[in-house]
Amino acid sequence: MKLRPTYGFTLIELLVVLAIIATLATLIFPVIGKVTDQMHDTKCISNMRQLGIVIQSAAAENNGNYPSIENDPQNPIHKPEDGKVWTMPELVTARGATVDILKCPADLRSKLARPTNSTGGKSYFETTGSSYEWYPLYEGENMNAPRRMLGGSVRTFPPSRVRLLMDYAESFEAPHDRTPDASSMHVFYADGSVRTVPLLKGRAPGWGG
Repeated sequence: MKLRPTYGFTLIELLVVLAIIATLATLIFPVIGKVTDQMHDTKCISNMRQLGIVIQSAAAENNGNYPSIENDPQNPIHKPEDGKVWTMPELVTARGATVDILKCPADLRSKLARPTNSTGGKSYFETTGSSYEWYPLYEGENMNAPRRMLGGSVRTFPPSRVRLLMDYAESFEAPHDRTPDASSMHVFYADGSVRTVPLLKGRAPGWGG
């Protein structure tokens, strides 16, 4: 009985296979990264919309006036005489929502918040309990005709121009679409829309109006 010869990979064939695998990996990894970024964007926008609804409903039950919210309880900007002041987690739980809507995956990954007492980077969520910042200049303003001081006078802004919530950004860096020179953030407006705002490093994001 004649035995069939057995064949194995030669060194050259093995190197060719490894080169093909390496080439495919360089093509696939950027695609996977882009898909992951899109998933983070979608989740972050969804959370921001839910959080915006929570804040709008709280205002509707407060004679139409926006609540006072403390972004960072460790570094408060409000005073005792300001009346009821919420933290983000307190507000969402009081409205029957879950604190999971305060968590942006891109914030957890980019870890822009770095407290001075931290040996490693921490996300803004890990630092303050929320990945999103509240814009305090509209506190107490009526949700139908919000006003703020601009250029030495009080002006009323249409809700489509009023920024209420935004992704946390630090030193002109935001958590989304990150490149060496730029990034972007999501902003919730008083009309209920969420828009993406580009942010160039070294240039202020322009919080107003």
